[in-house]
Amino acid sequence: MEARLSPQRPSGLDRNKLRLLGLIIAAFGMLGRGILQNRVLGMASGTDLAALLESSADAMNAATAAIILWVIEGTAVPIFTLLTVDGFQRTASVKNYLFRLLLLAVVSEVPFHFALTGRLLNPSPRNPVFGLVLVVVMLYLLRYYDGNTVKHVFIRILVLFTACLWAGIGQVEYGVPMVLMAFFLYTLRQRHTMALFAASAAALVCTVGNPLFMFAPFGFLLAHFYNGEEGRASPRLLQYALYPVLLLLIGLAGVLLF
Repeated sequence: MEARLSPQRPSGLDRNKLRLLGLIIAAFGMLGRGILQNRVLGMASGTDLAALLESSADAMNAATAAIILWVIEGTAVPIFTLLTVDGFQRTASVKNYLFRLLLLAVVSEVPFHFALTGRLLNPSPRNPVFGLVLVVVMLYLLRYYDGNTVKHVFIRILVLFTACLWAGIGQVEYGVPMVLMAFFLYTLRQRHTMALFAASAAALVCTVGNPLFMFAPFGFLLAHFYNGEEGRASPRLLQYALYPVLLLLIGLAGVLLF
C-alpha cells in the first residue's frame, strides 16, 4: 500500500474544514484583486499597486489593503496543493478524479475572469484549478515511473520540468508553484515533516517570479494540522461548486458596487 502524505491524527483539521479554510482565504485574495485593485484603484498589477504606496492617503490605504489580501491569498495555494496530492493518493479512480478537476477548471474559467476583471473572458491568466489538473497528471506519471533507477529518476525530473513548462506556457495562475510543491510533497510523502519543509522551500523560490507569494509557506503551517480524515460528509457537487459560486458572487459584488 502506498505511503500517505497526511498522517492520521486524533485531532486537527479534517479535509472539509481545510478546504473551506482555503476557499475563504482565496476569496479574500480575489476581493483584494478584483474589487480593490481593479475596480477601486484601476490597477493591473502588483507593481502598479506598489507605486501607489507613496500616493494620496486614500489610494495608499486601498493599495495597502489590496496587497495584504493578495499576500494572504498565496497561503491558500499550499493548502489546495496538499489536498490535491492527498486526494490523488486516496482516490479509487485517478481518471475520474482528473475529470472532476478538469471540469471544475473549465467551469471556473469564466467566473474567475468575471471576479478578477469584470469581464467574462480575458487572454490571461488561466484560473489556478488548471494548475491542480497539471499536478494530478504529473503525479500519475511519477507513480508510474516510481523507482530509484537512473532511468526512472531522469523521467521523473523530465516530468517535473514538462509540467512546469506547460504551466508557464498556459499562463496558469500559481501553476508553477503548485507543480513544484506537489512534486516534493509526493516524492517525500514517507517523511511528512521533510515533505512540508521542502515544499515550503520551493514556495520561497517562487517568490523570485512573484514577490507577493512570500507568505505562501505559512499555508503549510495550517496544512500541518491536516489529520487526513474526510470530515463531515457533504455532497460532492457542493464541494466542487463552492469555488465558482464564490467567484460569481465576488464578480457580481464588483458590478453592483462599482
